[in-house]
Amino acid sequence: MSPNGLEQIATLSVPSDPAYLAVSRQALVGATAGLPIGDDDLDDLKLVLSEICANAIVHAYGRQPNGRIDVTFRRSSAELEVTVADHGPGFPDARLPHQAGAGLTLLQRLCSRYAIDPRRAEGGSAVTFAHSIKS
Repeated sequence: MSPNGLEQIATLSVPSDPAYLAVSRQALVGATAGLPIGDDDLDDLKLVLSEICANAIVHAYGRQPNGRIDVTFRRSSAELEVTVADHGPGFPDARLPHQAGAGLTLLQRLCSRYAIDPRRAEGGSAVTFAHSIKS
């Protein structure tokens, strides 16, 4: 268990191909099993996950067919957290990840918290988002 009380329950590694977005969404559904998350909140989280994965595919790999997206799910009784990481070049210096866009707007409006790591030490970038569980 992590210091913030979240337990990692699954990690999914998929090719950087939009055809695998449905697999990521289905894994999210599995990660929420047993949690009191309503259908509307689950739909919101699926939308956020799809947008963040799609952004990773487009911006980290472009048209390169052999990239990888890693999706990690952590949860506690109070929160679900998802991290989407790519292994691309990270955000270019000239383009900050905090520029307005659909992904950032969804993170701000639909998540209880989020963090963007534009240049991970191990390469690529990562976006972590969370949803508070209301019991």
